[in-house]
Amino acid sequence: MAAAQHGRYRDIAGHAMNKARFEAFSDGVFAFAITLLILGVALPAFKTAPGESALRDALLALWPNVLAYALSFAVIGIMWQNHHALFRMIERVDRTTIFLNLLLLAGTVFIPFATSVLGTYPAMHTSTFLYGVVLTYCSTVYNLMLAHLIRSRAFRTDISPETVRGTLNAYRTGWTTYVAATLIALVAPLVSFAAYIFVTLYYLIPHGVDRDLGTP
Repeated sequence: MAAAQHGRYRDIAGHAMNKARFEAFSDGVFAFAITLLILGVALPAFKTAPGESALRDALLALWPNVLAYALSFAVIGIMWQNHHALFRMIERVDRTTIFLNLLLLAGTVFIPFATSVLGTYPAMHTSTFLYGVVLTYCSTVYNLMLAHLIRSRAFRTDISPETVRGTLNAYRTGWTTYVAATLIALVAPLVSFAAYIFVTLYYLIPHGVDRDLGTP
């Protein structure tokens, strides 16, 4: 009981799994991924020093990259917030949770590459489809991890079933929207881009475990 209260859980081999280390590692990966996003905003190489007008035009031409950067910054930021909100309600972590979390982080660090492609080619089917595939993957893993946490009864006993159900519904809504936006990218890339922005705005509104930020 004392181990559980300190966020520790023993796997079948008897090895202690520390929830604090789990969260710290995840925070580090989220921070690394969100920092990498800025690398997708870069001026083209000039053979000689550009004049004022050439530099201004080059900067203005970067607006799709800046928009993609802002979108993905919000996406990763919301993913981190949801991760924090979810695991503050979790009493323990096990090996399956850690494995699913690693899969989630693997998708997270791929977002900067997909963002760079999207910002460079914002109106192309391939770029918007790739972006959707990456976000759909992350959303899929989030849903699998939440389902595992529910099955393994990892939530604290004071967390209400309504809160858990609200979280489950919010995650499923996000997944459905990402799948739809990804498929739309095959026929209407700009509509797909707008859908990615829509689902990001949707997650700015607290849902489920993310609703009460005052809960410790």
